[in-house]
Amino acid sequence: MQTIFSTMKVNNEYELCEVYSEECKKAIETGLLAQRISYFMHFPKTGLFSRHKYLCVFCVNETVMEKAQEIVNQIVEEDGFEVRFLNRKNPTSYL
Repeated sequence: MQTIFSTMKVNNEYELCEVYSEECKKAIETGLLAQRISYFMHFPKTGLFSRHKYLCVFCVNETVMEKAQEIVNQIVEEDGFEVRFLNRKNPTSYL
């Protein structure tokens, strides 16, 4: 007998995008929550000579990656925020 949890993939989070302002972060959070997309954020340290003093990386599950990209694209087009899409596997292993 096999349970539903034994076939699930784990540790399949992808870095969706980097944002450089708190207003953009809040707008993306609101958009993702409105569509019921689970996410997490991490805040890498910025360097001394970094162009951006605020940096936040949004990570989502790979199964909702396309929908999350559409939401972020829509927010960027409407509000003109600067966002860099990463679309890469999260290098951090939580297991």
